[in-house]
Amino acid sequence: MKSPFVLSSGCPYISIVMNHSHRLFSLFAAIALPMAPAAAQDNAPQPGINLPSMAPQPTVASTLDWASDADGLAAANHLIGLLETADLEGFGEGPMLAAQARGLLQQMAAGDAAAAASADRLLTDAFLDYAEFLQSPVSSVLYGDDWARPPRMGRGVLLKNGQAVPSLEQMVKSTLRINKLYDDLKQAALSAELDDEQKAKVTASLNRVRAFPQRGRFVLVDSVTQRLWMFENGQVVDHMKVVVGDRNVAFQHTPEISSVIYYSTHNPYWHVPPHLVQKFATKIRGGDKTFLSRNKYQVVDQFGDNSTVLDASKVNWAEVEKTGDLLIRQLPSPLNSMGDIKFNFANPEGIYLHDTPTREYFEAKYDNRRDQSNGCIRLEDAFRFGRWLWNGNLPDTAEIEKHFVIPEPVPVFVTYLTANAVDGQLAFGTDIYNRDGATLAQVAARNARVANGVTATQEAPVPTMR
Repeated sequence: MKSPFVLSSGCPYISIVMNHSHRLFSLFAAIALPMAPAAAQDNAPQPGINLPSMAPQPTVASTLDWASDADGLAAANHLIGLLETADLEGFGEGPMLAAQARGLLQQMAAGDAAAAASADRLLTDAFLDYAEFLQSPVSSVLYGDDWARPPRMGRGVLLKNGQAVPSLEQMVKSTLRINKLYDDLKQAALSAELDDEQKAKVTASLNRVRAFPQRGRFVLVDSVTQRLWMFENGQVVDHMKVVVGDRNVAFQHTPEISSVIYYSTHNPYWHVPPHLVQKFATKIRGGDKTFLSRNKYQVVDQFGDNSTVLDASKVNWAEVEKTGDLLIRQLPSPLNSMGDIKFNFANPEGIYLHDTPTREYFEAKYDNRRDQSNGCIRLEDAFRFGRWLWNGNLPDTAEIEKHFVIPEPVPVFVTYLTANAVDGQLAFGTDIYNRDGATLAQVAARNARVANGVTATQEAPVPTMR
């Protein structure tokens, strides 16, 4: 007997069926909860069709006014200050642009009228280029939910906004501010004496922190330090240890993800991944005939609410040992690898947060070596995390695998910080998945393209799902 479903590697369970089920729950969440901003826009009443005006449209100037008043000069000095250190972020041309802009402002102050126009052009281009860099997609991140994507504004919109706002200084500051974690990491790095390896870790980490926006309430999981932080209004309100994917098995590395948690699953089944199904088959073929029943496993025809339990004695275990092509789930019990609760969020690799009966990895001796999972994220205290998601009112149920939509959707960002300042102090971690090299190579390639006259808007879009 062979299962008709194809499973992929990674977390304890990833399948076509579960992805379909997950989309159903995401849909249910979207119906049951106040709509996320993007959904609200999609469902807003549409105005009547208006024919375009045939009147001549006003011409939009191609530069912003940086040099004619105090507000513009304050905006220019703020931008120049950011550009002077932007190479730390990966914006390689930043210091050169800053020096050129300061020179033009000095010439203007000395009475050179032509320098003002040159400064306006240089600063406008530098602002648009830098903003485009900061808002560019982070290619290593899997975006599972559009609500978790950082906002992006095109060059034309930024130009029009800069010409219309009452304060260019405030507009520049708000546009170029990414999030508090980004600011904290950059400022901590600028205040420290860094060697080349540390600078590289800061640059790589800043490029990842760009992937998530500032939000009032969100979850941050870091695979490097193996910790989870709960944020409210930019401040850490709680944190805990987590277990992430094994560094020694490439397909079990926990990926970087931006998504949203809509519901919690209580008393979940564990859906066994193919590579472990193969190991189970080896045990059974070796003579352990009660392995499945003793450990509360069932062979099923599909994963989901309408599963049918199949007769394990009729399985061709020799074939399963070769392919892992069989659907096996573990019943809720003290043995269940999911523990008593899990928290799904949409992503293409089936990663989620969950409880665990395996407690020893949270002991101090495993600090910074809690990379012991199949890819998913085990929580030190899943119920404390659940109470935070539920604002203290976590539902209690004894039923098998029941799903509950949480009161408010909460963004979750699974990241990878070899440098961080989450607790206020600059700290460095081990590049356990060897990702920094690839990130820095992308930054270098981008700078090379810019040096050759290719702007970000001329590049092919970066894929955000894999």
